[in-house]
Amino acid sequence: MKKYMTLFLFLILLILPIIVYEDKDSRYEKLSKSLLCPVCQGETLYDSPSEYADDMRSVLKEQIDNGLSDEQIMDYWTARFGERINTNPQDTNLLLIILPIIFSFVFGYLFYRKVRNE
Repeated sequence: MKKYMTLFLFLILLILPIIVYEDKDSRYEKLSKSLLCPVCQGETLYDSPSEYADDMRSVLKEQIDNGLSDEQIMDYWTARFGERINTNPQDTNLLLIILPIIFSFVFGYLFYRKVRNE
């Protein structure tokens, strides 16, 4: 039994770096798809054909190469262009997620009380 446990732990230690490892290209793709191009309407930085987007992509690659975290990179772009550059603002604004849920429960409870009393 001890032999199998040692083998199992060895396999986990071999596989774990492969699972955890995120290369720079996938980080670049994820971040460039979550930033909107300020020049093109509705285009992400990843899909935009503009020259301005080319410059922004080179800055993004530089930031990734310099070892900045995803949060630091998003904070940089948000400070420079505002919240409108983020394609997924729900990650940063928890109130947008929680408020509709609270209203649903309140109105559901009021509806239940009204139907039960009649």
